[in-house]
This record gives sequence, C-alpha cells and structure tokens, in this order.
Amino acid sequence: MNTKIIVDRDKCLGAGLCTLAPSYFELGDDGKVELPHGGDVADGDMREVNDAVTMCPAEAISLQRDA
Repeated sequence: MNTKIIVDRDKCLGAGLCTLAPSYFELGDDGKVELPHGGDVADGDMREVNDAVTMCPAEAISLQRDA
C-alpha cells in the first residue's frame, strides 16, 4: 500500500508541529509547511508521519492511501 502526504497550504497556520517528522516536513520561507522530498511515505515511517499529521492544529495535512 502506498501512502502520500497531502498538504493544504491555505489552511496551514505555521505552528510547526509537523516538523517533528523532519524527514517529511519543514516550514518554508513563508512559515508554511513544505514537503522537501515529496509526499511519499516509507512504510517504516508511518507512525512518525501519522503523529505529525494528527498534531496539525489546522488539519492542513492528510494522508492518501492507495491500494
């Protein structure tokens, strides 16, 4: 199963809690979330990424799972 990170930058408040998963999230020059290496999540990193997604106060990040 492939999992991809989806970001709605319009919702992002720049709280930075997502950066607890620094391999996947960082804040750009505008203070909003960016995906420095694309949005594909390695199976072994799902817990870390899911925790970061769950902590987003603006609910600006979601996960899309493909079969």
